[in-house]
Amino acid sequence: MRRLWKETVRTLLMPGLLAGTLGFACSGTPGENESEPIGGNESEAVAIGTEIGHMAPNFEVYALDGTKVTLEDFRGRPLFVNFWAWWCPPCIRDAEPLMDIAKKYEGQIDFLFVGVNKFYKDEKPLDPSEFEEGFGPGLDLFKQGLQAARLVRPSDESEKNDPDKMAGIAARNEKVIAYYMNSATSLFDFRGYWERQFRAKTNQRYGIPVTYLIDTEGRIALDVHPNDQHWDKNEDILEDLISGKDLSHYAERFPIPPKHQREETTGS
Repeated sequence: MRRLWKETVRTLLMPGLLAGTLGFACSGTPGENESEPIGGNESEAVAIGTEIGHMAPNFEVYALDGTKVTLEDFRGRPLFVNFWAWWCPPCIRDAEPLMDIAKKYEGQIDFLFVGVNKFYKDEKPLDPSEFEEGFGPGLDLFKQGLQAARLVRPSDESEKNDPDKMAGIAARNEKVIAYYMNSATSLFDFRGYWERQFRAKTNQRYGIPVTYLIDTEGRIALDVHPNDQHWDKNEDILEDLISGKDLSHYAERFPIPPKHQREETTGS
């Protein structure tokens, strides 16, 4: 999968837009004033946000080699953006199948795996430039955890008790870890800032995995929030993404369980 870093042409969000996006993520409602013209045509302006049809916010994260990456770097290709963590059980269940799917669709869809270290509940800044040490220590911690992770696990007791099967599982685990460590689109989200903005529909405990399919113009075609997403059983959706078809009707395949839904807040 070729790398598409285009730092000199990336589009930076203005502070007002960023604040609007943050308000959307916290409230579950889109910012009223966020919009961006398509092709310079003001009459075709669309909102910036995380609902289907919105322009996806232009996140800034980091490749595992420390390179800054923005969503705009991938404009022009269908995108599969998956927020995940090596310690998250449903993410672990998806790790190997998603690796296989990403390889299958290489050159047709760019799979961006955006990892986080934890869910932060403190009041510290979200901008790495406000930390003397920057994003480096957090990235190192993420890589250490990933390298030691068990992303492929036995499915039952019979496998656990079979030395040959366990040896095969260990070999597969090393392969999966190597993929996420070395893929150009395996990314790190400093303190989970962008992960918080994109998982606006679910509560904090059940925030990941969350997946966004984004079309070639940067618009969100489908958002998927439930823990178990089973993309190995939903490849027809990816085929339609490649074809540029409307994906909104697929949302009914992925209902959000009530206990995972974020409660609506009301202003005074």
